[in-house]
Amino acid sequence: MYKSLIRPLLFRLPPEKAHHFTFSLVKTIHKIPGVSAINSSFFMPKGKSNEVKLFGLTFPNRVGLAAGFDKDGKLFEELANYGF
Repeated sequence: MYKSLIRPLLFRLPPEKAHHFTFSLVKTIHKIPGVSAINSSFFMPKGKSNEVKLFGLTFPNRVGLAAGFDKDGKLFEELANYGF
């Protein structure tokens, strides 16, 4: 679905518009009751098998987020539900 539908639509938009559209979509979806809980239960790492120790820090999983993606912290809670 992503490769055949979503990606082609997003790539037709200028990068900044695609970024703002995605932010708005994530914000809107998370206003629906229960979506945050479902995302947390599905995406949050379970157990210590996914932990990564790097530079003296322990991270709960290997998933990272590009620097500057949410530079203003507008999606802090929403992205946390996805395991970031």
